[in-house]
Amino acid sequence: MKNKTIGITLGVLLIGAVLVLGACSRAGSGTTGAGTDSRTFSLRLAHGVPETDPLHLAAAEFKRIVEAKTNGRLTIQLFTNSVLGDELALGRSLGDGSLDMTTVASANAQATVPSIGAIMMPYMYTSSEEAWKVLDAVIPALNERAIREGNVRILGFYEKGFRVLTNSRRAVTRLSDLQGLRIRVSPGEIPLETFRSWGIEPIPMAWAEVFTALQQRVIDGQENPYTTIPTSRFDEVQRYVTDIHYMMWTGPLMISERTYQSLPADLQRDMEASAQESIIWLRQYHNDLIEDARRDILAKGMVLSGTPVDEDEWQARAKSIWPRLYDGAGGREWVEYVVGLLD
Repeated sequence: MKNKTIGITLGVLLIGAVLVLGACSRAGSGTTGAGTDSRTFSLRLAHGVPETDPLHLAAAEFKRIVEAKTNGRLTIQLFTNSVLGDELALGRSLGDGSLDMTTVASANAQATVPSIGAIMMPYMYTSSEEAWKVLDAVIPALNERAIREGNVRILGFYEKGFRVLTNSRRAVTRLSDLQGLRIRVSPGEIPLETFRSWGIEPIPMAWAEVFTALQQRVIDGQENPYTTIPTSRFDEVQRYVTDIHYMMWTGPLMISERTYQSLPADLQRDMEASAQESIIWLRQYHNDLIEDARRDILAKGMVLSGTPVDEDEWQARAKSIWPRLYDGAGGREWVEYVVGLLD
């Protein structure tokens, strides 16, 4: 892809109907004489990445598919680059119903749906295929929690590969090289505690602030997938890359439960099917996107150090903190259920 860089109760139904009638900004005309629901809906989907990022490409594919599948009855307005708020704010807006849809990093979505943490345990996966198996299987059970915890529904997960460590000061080839570096992580318990297990105090920071902080040397580095480096222009302010493999970058495509219940059943089904098609679409180009990003940043002078020579030590330290993470990720039984999906 060289040129593509990148049962429901009657009461709930009645509530959904009232919300639809009140949502004048989203719904058009009513039903046909035959009783078929012909209303049109326009939903706002916001995220925090530029239009070159694979996450946006997947969101744009979702928009294309759902608009075609519904013959234009359901349209999607895309808002990029955190113009409607950073990723934490987008999650909050989704929960209170002031935003229809979003797709953000799971580490930030966990602030809205704590139980998402169960798919993010450090060194949980060894491959994208393992992650896909869990991400697909977990949706029904996770949504029971997501609706209760954050008033949101998860349509599926996008995935962009393992997060890698970048920094501007030195090659990190072993754990001792990490010491003293100021590394930004998503402001969630799992990445924070993982980096603490490696002996440093990471810096939680909103995604929209990261490039400027790297540029001004407020921080030395950050961790994200390979594809994020060129699309966010990190190659301009970072030099060294290390494949730390501790977490897959995953991002749920989420819809406000209020918005979801306002849609007719046929549009709900079409939207869910469209989400799955866009997820499969991104997976098809997954490896090409990563390899394109690697070639791009190598050509721009970045140094790729590969896997740390003492990766076993990184893993042992990170896995030792799993018990401390259970409560914030939905509880030990829930985490064990999710990890069991790998079997």
